[in-house]
Amino acid sequence: MTKTKWIVAAINTAALMYLVLYVAVSLPTFTMPFYNYAYAKNETHQLIGISEYDLQRVTRLLIDYMRLNSDNLDIVVQIHGQSRPFFSEIEIIHMKDVQDLFMIGFMIRDIALLLFIATLLSGFLYKQRPVLKEYAKSFIYGTIALVVAGGALIGVILADFNTAFTIFHEIFFDNELWLLDPAVDLLINIVPQQFFVDLFIVIVGIFALISFVILLLCIIYLKTTKSSINSKQGANIR
Repeated sequence: MTKTKWIVAAINTAALMYLVLYVAVSLPTFTMPFYNYAYAKNETHQLIGISEYDLQRVTRLLIDYMRLNSDNLDIVVQIHGQSRPFFSEIEIIHMKDVQDLFMIGFMIRDIALLLFIATLLSGFLYKQRPVLKEYAKSFIYGTIALVVAGGALIGVILADFNTAFTIFHEIFFDNELWLLDPAVDLLINIVPQQFFVDLFIVIVGIFALISFVILLLCIIYLKTTKSSINSKQGANIR
C-alpha cells in the first residue's frame, strides 16, 4: 500500500471508529431505557422523594438539553411534597458546560461522517474496488491496536473509577462546579457515581459489539475478495 493509501485508510478507520463511539455513547445517554434501569436499580425516586412522573419529566428535559433541543433547564417538581425548581443555579451552570462538551462532540461527529463518506467514495472511485481491501485491513489493524491499548485503559478505569472520573472532569472542565453536594444538589442524586460506572460499562459493551460486527464484515470481505482473485487466477492458468 502506498503512503497516501495508508493515510486515507487510516482516516477512514479513525472516522468510522469515532462514529461507532458516538453511537455507543448516544444510545444509553440520549434515550430513556438506561435511565429507567439506573433509577430502578438505585431506587432514585424514593431516595430523593420525587414521583416517578416528575423524575421522567426531569430526565426528558435533561436529555433534550444535552442534545441541544432545549436551551434551558427550568422545571419545577415536587420533592417530599414541596414544590421547588429541580436544578439549582450551580447545576445549571455545570450543565451548560456539559452541553458545550456535547456540542463539540456533535461537531466532531459531523466532521467524522464527512471524512468517512469522502474516503469511502474515493475507495469506490479509485481503481474500482481494490483500495477497499486496504480500508478493511486498516480497520482490522486499528481494532487490534484499540483492543490492546483500550483494554488496558478500561481495566485501569474500572479498577479505580473515582480517580478516573476526577481526572476526566479536570481535563474537560475548567472549574469545580461538577463537585456537587448530594446533601443539597438533586442532580448528583439522580446520576450518582454508580450511574456513570454502569453507563461506562454499557458504552464499552455497545462499542465492542458494533466494532466486532464491522470487524467480522471486514474479514468476510477480505476472504471473499481473496477467493475471487484465486478463482480468476486458476481460470487463467487453465
